[in-house]
Amino acid sequence: MRAKTYNIRTAGQANIPVLGLGTWQSTGQDCIDVVSQGLRMGYEHIDTAQAYGNEVEVGKGIKQSGVARDKFFLTTKIFPDDMKFEPEKLVAAAKRSLENLDTDYVDLLLLHWPDDRVPLSETIPALCELQKQGLTRNIGVSNFNIANIIEAKRYADVPIVVNQVEFHPFIKQKTLQTFLNNHHILLEAYSPLARGDVFDNKIIKDIADKHGITAAQVSLAWILSDKHRIAIPKTSNPEHLQGNLDAIKVELSADELEKIGSLARSDGRKIKHPDYSPEWDD
Repeated sequence: MRAKTYNIRTAGQANIPVLGLGTWQSTGQDCIDVVSQGLRMGYEHIDTAQAYGNEVEVGKGIKQSGVARDKFFLTTKIFPDDMKFEPEKLVAAAKRSLENLDTDYVDLLLLHWPDDRVPLSETIPALCELQKQGLTRNIGVSNFNIANIIEAKRYADVPIVVNQVEFHPFIKQKTLQTFLNNHHILLEAYSPLARGDVFDNKIIKDIADKHGITAAQVSLAWILSDKHRIAIPKTSNPEHLQGNLDAIKVELSADELEKIGSLARSDGRKIKHPDYSPEWDD
C-alpha cells in the first residue's frame, strides 16, 4: 500500500515534499529497484542529476513503480560543462535529461554548480525560459554561495526556489540559511547523514536510543525541524527506505535540537568539492 506523506515546503509556486530519495552513486539495476520501491512505498520526491550518470535508470525505476507522474516531485541538475557560454547548450542539456528520464517535464531543474567560466547572465535567463516552456515547473541552484545567488536573482524573472547544498549536523550553514530564509529560498540538504558520520556521534546516538529510533532518523528529523529545509537522503539499501521516510514523524525536543545544532564546526564538510567551488559563507 502506497502511503502519502503530505509534508511539503512551499517556495514561489513550488510545493516540494520535505523528504526526497537521493540517487547519487546509485547505478544499474540497484538504482532502478530502489527508485521503484521508494515510489511504491510512499516517497513523493526523487532527486537525480546528469552528472550522476543514472537518469535513464531513474526513469526506468519510475516506470517500473507504476506510480503516475503527477503523484511525485522529480528533480534533476545540469552540470556547468553542459552550459558553457551558450544558452542553447543548457536547453539541449535539459531536453536530454527529459529524454533520459522518459518524461515530458521535471518539477525542479537545478544548475548543479556555479562556475566562473559560465556567465550567469546567460544561463539564468535560459533556465527561466525552460520553465516558461513547461520543460520544468520550477528552477533552482545547487552549491551556490550568497554572492552567487544574489547574482543569479539579478537575471531571474521567475523565482529561484531551492539551493541544494551539503548540510548535516556537523556543517556550519547558518549565514547561508538566514540569507535563504530572507529571500524565500529553501535549503535542500544533500549528504544529510554526513556520509555516515552521524552513526558514530555519541550525542546523536544517545538521542536515538532515547527515542528508540536510528541515528539517521535523528539527523533527518533535526534537518526537517526547520520549516525552511528539505532533506535528500540517499540509500541503495531498500531496507533503509522506510526508516528514512519515517523520520518525517519524529519530533525532537528543543534541548535535543540545540544539542545537535552545537555539533557544527568550521571543518565539518564531508564532500570533496571541485576546484571551482565557490568560497563558502560559513
